[in-house]
Amino acid sequence: MGRKLRVVLGALALSLAAGAFAAETFPDLDLQGKDGEGIRLSQLRGNVVFLNFWATWCGPCRMELPLLQDLYNKYSDRNFSVLAIDVDSDRSRVEPFLKKNNLSLPVYFASPLDASTMTANGIPTSIILKPSGEVEKAFIGFDPEIEKQWIEHIEKYLKKKRTGK
Repeated sequence: MGRKLRVVLGALALSLAAGAFAAETFPDLDLQGKDGEGIRLSQLRGNVVFLNFWATWCGPCRMELPLLQDLYNKYSDRNFSVLAIDVDSDRSRVEPFLKKNNLSLPVYFASPLDASTMTANGIPTSIILKPSGEVEKAFIGFDPEIEKQWIEHIEKYLKKKRTGK
């Protein structure tokens, strides 16, 4: 990874800690899917993107993931993308965890440097990106009422559902 991207990621981590965001485009992370496929965030422009950094060993993450699955189920037919980004060092734990917890949302892996930068303030870390790729809101940690907050920030950017005639 280039020095410029590391500097941008470092600045983003600091802004996450401060809770303040400039209208900047989120770094164009290159993520690897659990089935080997990859995706770059720039491929999702035009969508509301929900990034969630989590781990199988993280208790608050385990409480939050079913809420994330609900959002995925509710909005996946619109301009909404969920990227559940696992930060486990042992990736072989992920598939059994997903099956055991009946989770079908898309799971990806970031490079260790990207993952450590994004989770410097703890996990779970959730970041909602506007369709432009700019940060709308970031959330660090778990709150039982967090889904209401997520929806408030997501729905203002969603396109209307298409209705068949």
